[in-house]
Amino acid sequence: MSYHVEGDYFESCNCLITCRCTFGTTFDGDACDVFIGWHISRGQKDGVDLGDLNVTLARHRPRDLEKDQWLVELYLDEQASPDQSAALESIFSGQAGGHLQVVAPRIGKVTAVRSSAIAFEKTGKARRLRVAGVLDVEGQELVGMDGVNPAVISNPTVWAGATQPLRQGKADRIHYAGGWTFDTSDTNSFITEFKYESQ
Repeated sequence: MSYHVEGDYFESCNCLITCRCTFGTTFDGDACDVFIGWHISRGQKDGVDLGDLNVTLARHRPRDLEKDQWLVELYLDEQASPDQSAALESIFSGQAGGHLQVVAPRIGKVTAVRSSAIAFEKTGKARRLRVAGVLDVEGQELVGMDGVNPAVISNPTVWAGATQPLRQGKADRIHYAGGWTFDTSDTNSFITEFKYESQ
C-alpha cells in the first residue's frame, strides 16, 4: 500500500486558546470536541487519483477517562468514486500507515464513515469547512506580535494532525449536528498545509 496526499488542513476544537493536547495537557471543559478538514490538492493511493477531494473528521472525547467512550465520525467526499472512497478511508483512518497511523490511536476508533457533500473554502487567512446538514466551521489565522506574520507552533510536544508547522487561528464559530451536537465560538483553530505518505 503506497500513497501520497497533500493539500490544506483546517482544525478547530473547544479549547479556549490553543489546543492543550498539543502540549500534553488535559483539554479545556468537560469534553474534547475537535473537527478536522482536509482538502487534497494532489495525491494518490496505489494509482488511484485523489486530487481535489475533501475529508472531514469529528471527534468527541469525554473527560471521564475510565469510561472513555469516544465518538469519532469520518466524512468522505460524496464526489469520490468507490475506489477513491476506499482509499480515503484507508488513509484518513490511519490504516494505510504513515503519520496518521501514529495519530489514529490518539483520535480513537472510527465509529462511523459517511459519504457527504463537503466544502472546504480558503480565502486569504479565512477558512470555512462545511459538511452538508452536519457541520459548519468558520475560522481565521491569527497574526503574531509583529503585526505581519502568523503565530506558528513548529514543534509540538505530543502530536499534531499535520507534520508541517501549525499556524495559530481562531474558530469564529463551530456548529455540529452529527453523531452528537456541539456549538461554540471564539475557540482554538489550527491552519496549515499537510503532506502525508506511506513510510
